[in-house]
Amino acid sequence: METSMIEKLDKSRYQLVLWLTVGWAIYFGGFILKDLVSDKALTVVIILAGLIGWILFLINLIRYIKFGRTVNSDNELGNALNDELHLFNRNRSTVVGFWAFLILLTLFFGLSIFTAIPALIVCELTLYFGIISALVSFLIFNRR
Repeated sequence: METSMIEKLDKSRYQLVLWLTVGWAIYFGGFILKDLVSDKALTVVIILAGLIGWILFLINLIRYIKFGRTVNSDNELGNALNDELHLFNRNRSTVVGFWAFLILLTLFFGLSIFTAIPALIVCELTLYFGIISALVSFLIFNRR
């Protein structure tokens, strides 16, 4: 019984991170895209999609925080769910996100020699792809 509960909670955590990733991708992707599109009708569609993504992200973020509190309130459950493999995968995904930041900043720095790039676009794209790469790599590493 105990193992099945832990497996169920582990799947629940995976699903929460999956929907956090989808919500972040839609929300912040729409946030970046709305400034790059000049068509008013398409801009409205992008803003509405971004709003849906923001709501999805916010709901799953709240659920993920509640999930973390539930797991951390019980020491046995916390030790079973936050085992060495989970912590190792979480650290690896952080490293992937860090390298994505470095690679993107290096690319933008190289491009800036030839053309002027707005600082806001550089910041937004670096943030977007750094977080997406960390979340997606966490999902890939935690597949079982």
